[in-house]
Amino acid sequence: MYNQDASRLSRPLRMAPARRALIVAMTLLVACATTPAAAEAPPARAQDDGTAERARAIDAMLQRYLKPGGPGAVVLVTDHGTPVFRKAYGLAKVSENVPLDPAMSLRVGSITKQFTAAAIMLLAEQGKLALSDKVGQYLPAFAGADSPITIEHLLTHTSGIRNYTELPHFAERMNTDVSVEEGIAFFKDAKPEFIQGDRFAYSNSNYFLLGAIIERVSGMPYADFMARNVFEPLQLTHTRIDTDAAPADVIGYTQARRKVTVPPDYSMRWPYAAGALRTSVDDLALWDQATVHGKLLKPASWQRMATSYRLHGIRATGYGYGLFIRSMRGKAAIEHGGDIGGFSADMVRFPQEEIFIAVLANNDAGDPAPDQLAAKIAALVVPR
Repeated sequence: MYNQDASRLSRPLRMAPARRALIVAMTLLVACATTPAAAEAPPARAQDDGTAERARAIDAMLQRYLKPGGPGAVVLVTDHGTPVFRKAYGLAKVSENVPLDPAMSLRVGSITKQFTAAAIMLLAEQGKLALSDKVGQYLPAFAGADSPITIEHLLTHTSGIRNYTELPHFAERMNTDVSVEEGIAFFKDAKPEFIQGDRFAYSNSNYFLLGAIIERVSGMPYADFMARNVFEPLQLTHTRIDTDAAPADVIGYTQARRKVTVPPDYSMRWPYAAGALRTSVDDLALWDQATVHGKLLKPASWQRMATSYRLHGIRATGYGYGLFIRSMRGKAAIEHGGDIGGFSADMVRFPQEEIFIAVLANNDAGDPAPDQLAAKIAALVVPR
């Protein structure tokens, strides 16, 4: 879960030039990709680099898997920041026959983690904390002053703290709202899996604690801090941290025995800083460009997030800060997926080729899953 409502700020935001340019390009692209005349009216770049051909190949592949009449997915591909494909498939609300739209926001589960990690890095740049600080310095109710677990151990999933979503009785409590303190109390006494720093083990508990540290250091709720200090500066106007089950434009679904159903809802207080993000593919494209161009954070901070952590400085874990560091198709890739009650997602960036892929689905049991669809797209757009 999570891997695998603070509303957006009410005051109007001026659209940044970069966002205007991106949206204009996407609007033109949608017109080309979804009309019968697509072959006759490709984007201007198509004459030079085969953009139209790539878009047709992606669309043909996706149509084999994402069928009309059921939940679907929104897909975006950019090349050097320019969209080469953007399209929605399937329905946002099955019973009402409401189609998904490329601009819609969906829950993305553990993609949240890289945003939380960036918030920690922002506070570190401001001198308000250090990654080497002990967790007990900020959360004494969780760990005593003698605990050797550091903020970096949380960021890199090397703390040994057990994953609260896998603890006994979590399923019984996931429908109930909890405070941050109650959430921490649920897992704080669980026996550690290993000594901090000795291993990598993915655990949502690490990022739950990072959210609590952000609150302690900033003096404001996690959702508010993210809105004011991360989403607003980057003009991510379709991005928020869900804090309740408020009605949304997109309903999440699951499947059992080929039957599509709405999964039981549960409190969004549990996913918190580990998985409560709701966003759009357009905003994820802007987020990707923020990392490429060193916006919000210094380039060195982004680089540190995207560098595989090494156990005892030697063995690479394949995980940085909120990001998996992988090799796909023989190319370096930075990736993270997410699964959360009715939704699943994946985003992957190929830094050397500057290709970015996002797949957001309103189905947590799709086949292929978003990470598999992203890999299929990569096979069509990433040069060997």
